[in-house]
Amino acid sequence: MSYDNEGFRHRSLPDQVADHIVVLIAKGEISAGDRLYENELCKTLGVSRIPVREALRLLQAQGVVRTEPNRGSFVRHHGSDETTEMLRIRLTVERLALRRAVPAIRKDPANLRPLRRALEQMRAPNENRVAACQADLEFHQSIVRLSESATLMTVWEMLARGILVFLAQERDAYYDNDSNIRDHEVLLEAIEVGKLSVLDDLIEDHILRIYLTRQSQAQALSPAP
Repeated sequence: MSYDNEGFRHRSLPDQVADHIVVLIAKGEISAGDRLYENELCKTLGVSRIPVREALRLLQAQGVVRTEPNRGSFVRHHGSDETTEMLRIRLTVERLALRRAVPAIRKDPANLRPLRRALEQMRAPNENRVAACQADLEFHQSIVRLSESATLMTVWEMLARGILVFLAQERDAYYDNDSNIRDHEVLLEAIEVGKLSVLDDLIEDHILRIYLTRQSQAQALSPAP
């Protein structure tokens, strides 16, 4: 297994290593069940074992990897029930964040700039699916930041890497790019005018309802065992 240096950002060293691993999973270069070799990560990234081990512990806490005693760390497989649970928690976080973010935007419309910037990045032609998914994630993370809630931000950060993997690996089965961009345009319009009741339905459709509906359709089409 080989590793490249793509995906590093200006964060703590363990966070950088964790981001690097997640990008490789999102790109499909590491698959569910694959072992993550500390020696290879240390050698390729030019870091010691300490930040690599801290990164793996972080990813274990966030549900991205699992660690087996005397065997090492492996990429976790998430079943449909676990994915649904993650999306339900995400929905709760974003609904609560919107209730705090909308008044902040009414007070200062300049607070919309990060959302507009993320949407422009989503619209830009880009064959790098992970970069497109990161722009999608940045749109929603900006909402949580605008809530100015340390609790919501902490929960969001626990979910974010798993959400990125989900978006990159599974979105083609449930979403098409044009519809996804349109969803974000509609969300941005509703945020701008401050329609919280409308936003509740829009965010549920966007995060959860479409996934559950298309998952049910796929299961209905699957041959019986």
